[in-house]
Amino acid sequence: MSKQIKRPIPAKALITGIRAIGYSFSTAVADIIDNSVTADAKKIFVESNPLAEEPYFCILDDGKGMDDDGLDNALLLGSDRTDKRDSEKELGRFGLGLKSASLSQCRKVTVATKQRKSQRIIAMCLDLDIIERDDEYKLAILNTDEIDSLPCIKQLESFKSGTLVIWNDFDRIEKKGFEKNFRQHVADSKKHIELVFHRFYNALEIYFDGLRIEKRDPFLLSAHGRQPGKTNEVSYNGKKIEIIAHTLPYANSLSSEERKLLGNPKSIYDDQGFYIYRNKRLISWGGWMRMNPKSELNKLARVQIDFPSTLDSVWTLDVKKSSAKIPDSLKDVIFSSIAEATIKSKKATTFPGIKEHRGDVPLWERIEARDGIVRYQINRKNPAIIQLQENLGKNESNLLDVILFQLESFIPKMRIYNDLADSKDIQNSPNDIELETVVDQMKLILSMANETANGELFENLFLAEQYQKFYDQKEMIKKKVLQ
Repeated sequence: MSKQIKRPIPAKALITGIRAIGYSFSTAVADIIDNSVTADAKKIFVESNPLAEEPYFCILDDGKGMDDDGLDNALLLGSDRTDKRDSEKELGRFGLGLKSASLSQCRKVTVATKQRKSQRIIAMCLDLDIIERDDEYKLAILNTDEIDSLPCIKQLESFKSGTLVIWNDFDRIEKKGFEKNFRQHVADSKKHIELVFHRFYNALEIYFDGLRIEKRDPFLLSAHGRQPGKTNEVSYNGKKIEIIAHTLPYANSLSSEERKLLGNPKSIYDDQGFYIYRNKRLISWGGWMRMNPKSELNKLARVQIDFPSTLDSVWTLDVKKSSAKIPDSLKDVIFSSIAEATIKSKKATTFPGIKEHRGDVPLWERIEARDGIVRYQINRKNPAIIQLQENLGKNESNLLDVILFQLESFIPKMRIYNDLADSKDIQNSPNDIELETVVDQMKLILSMANETANGELFENLFLAEQYQKFYDQKEMIKKKVLQ
């Protein structure tokens, strides 16, 4: 064997590299919460204050806590994980999360912890100012007075066991408008956590500044009209991978509660695609990873993939646990789930199951010519149009035809299509017409007809699409109109 030599690690350069791994504030918070889940926490409290003398962001859990050796190991770069067994609760990966996630957002991270057995709170601090000054990886052990001055420490004291992670000195948040920027980061991380840990909601309570996070369900499992997909189970190296195709209900049929479960998105278009879970924790979502195109017709399709942490290397999981790569050997079976979800999405989007109410005399006519050409035109047999034409002179009648032709020729097709695609609530609806408006309109139309023809014209008006909604109230309207 060739000669080997030891080289001291340049701590300053190493930390600078670790800080640039690519965490966002939200993914960094999720990485800290992973540790709380692994520690069997039942409650997690996120507290922050940008206006404190030393602004802080704290994540406190009631998990099993750590002893002196455990805390020292937790703050070691590349923590020793030889005693970590793979299980459904193990969300750690490389032994870097606590340090890399924290230092990606701040220059000073403090960890205080206690175990049920000893009830003694211990704490250590990692300060980049000291590391950069000495170019050595040093940890400070806090004394009792220093521990007592930590934010949220009283809450940890009230727990039988738990861990408190504190971020200070936020050099990655712009100083100009710091408070606003800080609060926005916290708000964004809350939304991120709601989705990433949505499958833990019933077993784990997470609070942001005293309020429990909202429940999320990207598949709307209990929604009316949901099309449950088939579950495919695949064995890989003796481990089970589950693949489920989901299709959301038609976008415009979603209730306010269902939209809330989705996180009240402006559009569900961007959220189509894969939802990849590692030990039930959401790793990656939205997009088809080059296996399927994003499209308006596919917007209701979601493919859920569950894999255990024992297959991390197969999925090329990154340090941040925010992206993964689908193994080539699984793509064939995944393609079948994609097909199932997208076919149902196309059917639901094209035929949403909501038929527009049509009268015997529709206001618009659909004329289908050859070669797939379709034209929509205003129905000239509408009773109101007929009555108006009969009361106009030749020039005025011709002008009316010109106006109707212009309306037909300049229908804002793409704007309407885009609004429907974004699930906008288009207000041009017969549901918006009030009874008194109908009465006034009918009075005006009948005033232009001979009195002897009023009865027949009144009956014909209810054949028109725009008045069909009021057919059950015809007798009451008749008294008001023909009195």
